[in-house]
Amino acid sequence: MTGMRGAPLARRVVMAAFLFAAAAAEADGTISGRISVAGDAGSALQGTLVRIQELGREAAADRDGRFRFSGVPAGTYTLAAQYLGAGEVVQTVTVTDNAEATQDFVLGDAAVKLKQVLIVGQLAGQAGALNRQRAADNLKTVVDFDAINQYPDQNVAESLQRLPGLSVARDQGEGRFVVVRGLDPSLNAATVNGVRIGSPENDTRAVNLDVIATDLLEGLEVTKTLTPDLDGDGIGGNIEIKTATAFDRGNSVSLRSEASYNDQREIASPRLAATATRLFSVDGKDDFGVSAGVSYFLRRFGSDNVETAGFPLIEGPDGEEQPGLEEAEQRDYTITRERLSTTLNFDWRPSRDHEFYLRTLYSSFEDDEVQQTATFAFDQGDVASLDDNGGEFTGAELVREASFRVETQRIFTAALGAKHHFGPWHLDYVVAQSVANEKNPDSVTSVFAGEGFDLGYTLDRRRTPLLFGLDGALLDADNYALDEIEFESTKTEERESSFALNLRRDIDFGGYAGHVQIGGKARLRKKTNEIELTLYDGFGDDDLLLSSFANNNIRYPLGNFGPGLDTDRFIPFFDANRAGFDIDAAESAIGSRGSDYRIDEDIYAGYALSAVDFGALRVLGGVRIEHTDYRAVGTQVTIDEATGDGDPAFAPFTGSRSYTDVLPSLHFRYRFSKRLIGRLAYTQALARPGYEDAAPRLNIEVTEDEGEIERVAEAGNPDLKPLKAQNVDLAFEYYPGGVGVLSAGAFYKRIRNFIVIADVAGNAGFEAFDEVFQAVNGNTAEVMGIELGYTQSLRFLPSPFDGLLVSANATFVDSSASLPFRDEKVSLPRQSDRVGNLALGYEKYGFSARVSATYRSAYLDSIEELDDPRFDRSADSNLQIDFTGSVQLTDYARLYLNLININDEPFYAYFGSKRFNSQYEQYGFTGELGVKLNF
Repeated sequence: MTGMRGAPLARRVVMAAFLFAAAAAEADGTISGRISVAGDAGSALQGTLVRIQELGREAAADRDGRFRFSGVPAGTYTLAAQYLGAGEVVQTVTVTDNAEATQDFVLGDAAVKLKQVLIVGQLAGQAGALNRQRAADNLKTVVDFDAINQYPDQNVAESLQRLPGLSVARDQGEGRFVVVRGLDPSLNAATVNGVRIGSPENDTRAVNLDVIATDLLEGLEVTKTLTPDLDGDGIGGNIEIKTATAFDRGNSVSLRSEASYNDQREIASPRLAATATRLFSVDGKDDFGVSAGVSYFLRRFGSDNVETAGFPLIEGPDGEEQPGLEEAEQRDYTITRERLSTTLNFDWRPSRDHEFYLRTLYSSFEDDEVQQTATFAFDQGDVASLDDNGGEFTGAELVREASFRVETQRIFTAALGAKHHFGPWHLDYVVAQSVANEKNPDSVTSVFAGEGFDLGYTLDRRRTPLLFGLDGALLDADNYALDEIEFESTKTEERESSFALNLRRDIDFGGYAGHVQIGGKARLRKKTNEIELTLYDGFGDDDLLLSSFANNNIRYPLGNFGPGLDTDRFIPFFDANRAGFDIDAAESAIGSRGSDYRIDEDIYAGYALSAVDFGALRVLGGVRIEHTDYRAVGTQVTIDEATGDGDPAFAPFTGSRSYTDVLPSLHFRYRFSKRLIGRLAYTQALARPGYEDAAPRLNIEVTEDEGEIERVAEAGNPDLKPLKAQNVDLAFEYYPGGVGVLSAGAFYKRIRNFIVIADVAGNAGFEAFDEVFQAVNGNTAEVMGIELGYTQSLRFLPSPFDGLLVSANATFVDSSASLPFRDEKVSLPRQSDRVGNLALGYEKYGFSARVSATYRSAYLDSIEELDDPRFDRSADSNLQIDFTGSVQLTDYARLYLNLININDEPFYAYFGSKRFNSQYEQYGFTGELGVKLNF
């Protein structure tokens, strides 16, 4: 739907909602209260179900443990509070006309609180998460603060991989992007304290969740069925990251000190974290809260891999063709990763009805990386022998490349808002700012080339091809001369300012309690990308040989790497002499200007929803309308060697688009009993095109060969339509008692306007071109699957087995998408058919231990050749096993040990068949030993 045709509909919906609310009967009285833990002042129990037994009405405690019933007739009622992991508590309350009755609940006895309400440890984490999931109106998966600390996860992405239907895309062995139900990470929305965060990278909307440390979090929520009050651009789901407040934890101090060891580099690394929350009395008792935290992790590690460029058909000496290597690489990475995260939150509660807050988060993620690469260019030589297990080549080339960079990614969010209750009316509003950027200043990539080598490879181990020289020439650093140097600085930034307002009224629908809610939101986003590249290709009359800067101590377990570059010697040499080097002006200009862009994207949204309880059935429905204004400025680069001088010509390239989307949704939640809940939802969502696909860029090259002129181009497409999805979800949850749940669900997604890369030569605007690759909207894609989960505390077993806890989940997904250049359908990129988690824990006598496994089956990673599935790159299945154990030293101190990737699981990708390596990378295991103090 384009233009503003949806706006009149939005106004009619909003006006109707308010007229209906105004006509409803005024509330007779109100019941409010707070659920907290005995002996732990200020600590709330979110998700506790509070029920008015005589009326059959139910409310869930919010994040601060508060609950509220409006429109309650005068009388005396029985309130029952139920929290998984604690016994039901019953209180009576008397309501009078036009007045508010207060009834607080304290669960557990202060002297025995660890038996009745577990506020630490594995059970606490499970209980907190399950209570919040059970109380939700929609389908939601939750990770609680205590559960986050029960796994040896390095960042937010890795914490989320433990949830049903979620997996991660890794970088250097560490989780980076989150995949929800097999969908590309760019189709997810991510928020911090309700503030939308952008991507630090220049080519995607996917958010790098490895930037944010887990130490400072209060919880994580993944919403899989969107309600109208949430942003509509979350086809995969919405990932909410919550940081701690003083009203979450009361008065507390937590400290952490750790040493981390990676066996790949045999180096220890430090990790420190501290959080503190404090309640102050300003105008009342404990009405002002401050929460602050800092987490610092300096991790030294590395990885080694072997990669190939594919296995095309090569003609052997006998004239027969068979798959073989034209090019392959050995790679060695040495990385120092520094992650710093801080939070500072203020909350003021002058009364039960009014709340003001300021929430901030800053996280910085810096990689100081040296990449050493040896590229075996077999195709530059002659084939001496070739068979299915290897080949030998004479007169080939070998290039030794070293890249030094310090890349920093930062995420900052700030939200200033308030919440108010005026009888049956509820008002909240927030103004927010988020910034995500990536800076890579003064990176240096040097290339030393050698020719005339006799090279070979063997495939005795198909996953790890062995690359070698037929003699010792490739190991001699004197055989490599400096060929070029790239000196590059990049900066990408995404900045969003937003304002949101929501107004809700509790009303009575003919004897059925419910509410009507309306709201609006403005999101003003700016994305910029800037690159400065200088390419040096001349270094004087004499060759600069690798031997002058050689590093002969490259640790590479996948073969004989040979000499690398000592960057500690080469970088000072480059800085001192680069003024005298020759510059390739044309390539420098193309690299500096060709990828620069600025994108302005303004999103204006409004919604209306209503919810009503028909006894055990809750129905929530509504519509959200989002209008998008997209404007972009980039660069067109033209290189005309046929009719021009071949020098690059630059011109502005602009694009704009406006469109409106109407997104209805309908949710049903039915409580068959206290233990069994069913959910059914129909929702619509969208995903705006990725930055690389929609960026205004056009690179044109015109060449001539024997009078034949050829025009080729690569282009972005600012006219791309957003992806639109229709979603159906069905789920059942059974709570058998204690801390446990058995769940099963099914989902279906139909996605229109799926984006693919296609050759659009001959189409409008490219009529005279021979080849043009551009992102276009394709046909329909479908995703369907089943999610199963089981979590249970085995406290019903006899001692000592009553300390056992088991958690397991499995997701089975199938997808298909039509591509314009293939007859057969393909699965969606990064969609695994099977994803699973299994954890077995034990907690008793001050000892806690957990063994966990995460599994992800093979998936299509990328399409390398548009019309040839033999070159599709797939990632192999991955099973990682971790362990965490701890022992309580004192009431306040706990010693812990984490073992990560115990089974030393590598990453393996292949072309078409597992026989044909694309990438094999190994990371080793990591051990962590530390102490946590909680006061």
